[in-house]
Amino acid sequence: MDRIKRLADFYLELMDLEKDKPFLEFTVSFDSEQMQQWSQGQAALAIAPPEIEAAGVFTHFYSVAKACQRWQVGPKPVTEEFLKGLEELSQGQREELIVSLFRVKGKNFKVPEEIKAPSGLLEFIAANAFKPLLKKYGDMVLSQVKISNWRKGYCPICGDQPTLAKLTGKDGHRELYCERCEMNWHFERLGCPYCEEEGASEASFIAIDENKQYRVYLCDKCKRYLKTVDERECGEVDLLCEDLATTALDEIAQAEGYQRGNHKDYCFSGVITR
Repeated sequence: MDRIKRLADFYLELMDLEKDKPFLEFTVSFDSEQMQQWSQGQAALAIAPPEIEAAGVFTHFYSVAKACQRWQVGPKPVTEEFLKGLEELSQGQREELIVSLFRVKGKNFKVPEEIKAPSGLLEFIAANAFKPLLKKYGDMVLSQVKISNWRKGYCPICGDQPTLAKLTGKDGHRELYCERCEMNWHFERLGCPYCEEEGASEASFIAIDENKQYRVYLCDKCKRYLKTVDERECGEVDLLCEDLATTALDEIAQAEGYQRGNHKDYCFSGVITR
């Protein structure tokens, strides 16, 4: 419970840090070719990246790192040595770090030698630091494309894989949720979004009798799982909060030999700096 409380306080601080950030000032406009690429299954960020102000994003990145240290959240502790390494980066190194992290969702990025970063820490900080930028970017994209036409197992905005899902509406249709940019999109009720296995025989799920709104879909082909909330049982929910509140379901699925699904990049995204 203490861990969940710290995470909740951490996210509350992030909400304060995100207010009135100048690096969120940018525009996005799709041309006809980019619209065609999106309709063929390329995520928006891969074909029409925003022009971001890297120095401002780095400042926000550093603030998020400090918040991680304050609330002791993340895969590894944020040390003073790590923060000092960030402070001592040159302007060029800071820009390279931000562009590299943003480009591939924390995978295969270049880490300056000055930063003593344990595995997974930079990815965690980046995911939280970039979220306000990606949310605004997603809103801009949605004003130009028809999201109901997207039926892929990865996010139409940033290309990341879904973190959770929900069953919603009178018909209980399934919507996938991307934690990176907080986008929801429709996906077939049956089938695995991670390996695109459509056969129902390859999927099963864990249900909790005392909490009928929750279930965990398991794919026996790729051995990944997807936590799902049934809004017909509990009403509309915030899926980010639901993820924090259902860590026990992660433990159950992982004990059965399954892994969380959102760890592989289907779509690489680009970024332009100014």
